[in-house]
Order: sequence, then C-alpha cells, then structure tokens
Amino acid sequence: MENRGLPEVVRLRDARGGRPENAAGIGQFWYEPEVWTLPISPTARVLYAGLCSFLAPGEVNRKDLRGTLKDHPDEAIAEAFDELVAQGLLHPIPASGASFEVRSARESGR
Repeated sequence: MENRGLPEVVRLRDARGGRPENAAGIGQFWYEPEVWTLPISPTARVLYAGLCSFLAPGEVNRKDLRGTLKDHPDEAIAEAFDELVAQGLLHPIPASGASFEVRSARESGR
C-alpha cells in the first residue's frame, strides 16, 4: 500500500475459484492451507487467511485488519499487503482505490 497507512475500507474480490476439498474454514469463510507453505512471511500468511474470511462481505475495515494482526503497526500490515501483491496472492484493481482481487494460494508461484 503506497502511502504506508491503512485505508478505512479495503474492498475485496474473490478470484480463487471453487472451494477445494482441503479448505480450512466454514461455509463461505475459507482459505487454502497451501498458504502456510509459501515463501512469504508469517505476517503475510496470517493476513491472507484473514482477508479470505472477509471475501463473502467483499470488504474489510481498518479495525478488522488491525484485529487480524494484533500487535502489528499499520506499516507492518501495509508491508504484508505489498508482500502478498509481490507473491501474486493479491492483485490491485486499478482505478478503484484500496481494492484487491484475492487469488488462489494453490496457483501462487506456478
């Protein structure tokens, strides 16, 4: 996130595809456990799993981001967003502010 601060609301779009059999979570609130094996920081892994839990409503607010990564300053959370973008797990949606397409952990790095 370019200004190192967290926006009030981050909009999310699900581009992961269908729920795999090994998904962790319940109902619409799931993530792919493959995220834990990717070469990214533990902070980015937790952020990815947290973002996946907010895909059904399509957005997450700053308070919930901070709750997902307790004891992490806003700058560290913004760095985790950058890491997820660099890994291909998040794709910024141009011209729409703080909006991201969440991509599959199974497809990352292929």
